[in-house]
Amino acid sequence: MPARLPSRRSGWWWLLVPAALVLWTTASASGRTLRRRFFAALRIARPGAVSVNIPAFSGPAGSRRLQDAVASMLADQVQVTREPADTAVADSAAAARLAGFAPRLIAARNDRPSFSVQTARAISMTVDFQKLELTMREAAQSGASVPASVNGDTLAIETPPAVIARYGHCPALEGQTLTNQIAQRPPPTADQADCVILEQRPVIAARAPAQLDLTQLTGMALEIAGMSPAQAAAFQHAFPYTAALALAMPRFIRSYDTVSVHGAPGMLLNTAGRRGPTYELLWVAGDRVYVLSGYGNSGDAVGLAGSIPTPKAQP
Repeated sequence: MPARLPSRRSGWWWLLVPAALVLWTTASASGRTLRRRFFAALRIARPGAVSVNIPAFSGPAGSRRLQDAVASMLADQVQVTREPADTAVADSAAAARLAGFAPRLIAARNDRPSFSVQTARAISMTVDFQKLELTMREAAQSGASVPASVNGDTLAIETPPAVIARYGHCPALEGQTLTNQIAQRPPPTADQADCVILEQRPVIAARAPAQLDLTQLTGMALEIAGMSPAQAAAFQHAFPYTAALALAMPRFIRSYDTVSVHGAPGMLLNTAGRRGPTYELLWVAGDRVYVLSGYGNSGDAVGLAGSIPTPKAQP
C-alpha cells in the first residue's frame, strides 16, 4: 500500500510550531531570557590583544638600542639625563680627547679614515613592578620571578662615548631612524663596497637593584629585537649585559655566525636591509665593545677585525 502523503491541513502544524516559539521568545520575559542565553552560548568571545609595548623598537624614530628595550619593560617613562650627539672630528687624536680613550684602528686598511664621536648617554627610570611582571608573563618567562620590593627602585644606565671611524666611500652621515633608512637613504652603490665603519666604546655602567637580573632582561630584549631563544642565548654567551646594552641591533637580520676575534667570541650578523651595511661583526676585547659594519663581502669581516691591535694583558 503506498505511503499516505500528509494533507495540506496537517502540514500547517509544522509551520505553526516554530512560529509560536518565535512569538513566545519575543513577547514573554522568560522567552527573551532563554533567547539571550541561547545566542550567548553560540557566541565566541572576541580575543583581546596582548602586547608588550616597546616604543624604542617601533615607529619612525626607533633606536634599536637594547638598553631602551630593557627600560621599556620596567617603566612607562624613562628620563634621558644626557642625550648623545654625533660630532665630526679631524683625526684620531681629536677623537681621543673628546671620547676620553684612544681608538684602535684597522691595520689592514691603508686608507685614512674619517672620524666622529658619539658622546655619552645617560638614562634613568623608576621600576614599575606590575609592568615588569606583565612583561615577563607575556614573554613566557614562567620560571622567572622578581620580588615586589623592586617597585619604586631606580635603574640608571651610563653609556660611555663611542669613536666611529669610517673607511672608504661611505654614505653621508644621517640620523639612524627608520625614515632615513627607508625613505631618504638610497641603496648602496658599487662604489660603496669598500666602505667599512668601526665603532668602539667602553662597556656600560649600570646602577640597578640587587634583585633585578639585567642578564635575564637583556635576553628578553634580544628576543623582542627578533632573535629566537637559541640565538639570544648564543648572543649572551659572547656578550655580557654590560657589553650588550651598549649595542644597537640592526633592524633586519638574515642570519648570524659565531666567530672568533683574537680568541674572543664574536657574532657576525648578515643583515637583510637593502639600504644599509650588508653585515655587522660584534665582539668584546677587554673593556671595549666593537661593531664593524661593512657594505662589501662579509667574509672579509673577521680578517679586518683581527688586524685591530688587542689591548695588552695586565701583568
